[in-house]
Amino acid sequence: MKTSNRLKTMMTQFSYEHKKLDSHLVRVKKSADELSKLLDNMTPKEKKDEKK
Repeated sequence: MKTSNRLKTMMTQFSYEHKKLDSHLVRVKKSADELSKLLDNMTPKEKKDEKK
């Protein structure tokens, strides 16, 4: 019985950690998208300044 109890505990912990990981990855992706938009908005202004 100890073995299956340990296995169940390990599986529960693994599942919990990966649910947390998914939420962290969503936050990272959102931040990366926001950074990409910010950089895209900055680029045309810099190109216009270089042409002058």
